[in-house]
Amino acid sequence: MSGKREKGSSSLFMVLMLFALGSLMLQGLSRQLGAQRFEVAAEIQSIKNHVAARSALAWGEKQSWRPQKEWQCQHDPRFVWHACLHQTDKGEALLAAFGDASGERFPLTLWRWGVLRGGKLAAAAQGWLDFCPLLDDALCTLPR
Repeated sequence: MSGKREKGSSSLFMVLMLFALGSLMLQGLSRQLGAQRFEVAAEIQSIKNHVAARSALAWGEKQSWRPQKEWQCQHDPRFVWHACLHQTDKGEALLAAFGDASGERFPLTLWRWGVLRGGKLAAAAQGWLDFCPLLDDALCTLPR
């Protein structure tokens, strides 16, 4: 009779080992999914910031601007879009725009080259930038 108990004990021991191993695997999977959830959330926020910046840039292209050398900015409070225009000494115009999709301190800013014609920006076909192209760093700081 003791032989039957030992066989039952070893079966129970194997079931407990499988249970423990399965539990460890589930914990590892849970940690991995938690890390991926954070990465997915960051990617979603990045896409939202990019869409907000693209929208603000498109909105800024439709606004009326005065020909002047200093930065001039316009703001749409409904969508929290900001667009600023700077005219260079060469007569080129640089539009910088960002949307505040998440309340970030430094939102994504997109830039677009063009020229002012009748107070409207005529954007260059290949003028898209995701960095400030001006050599003077002080000019790359947009007024808020």
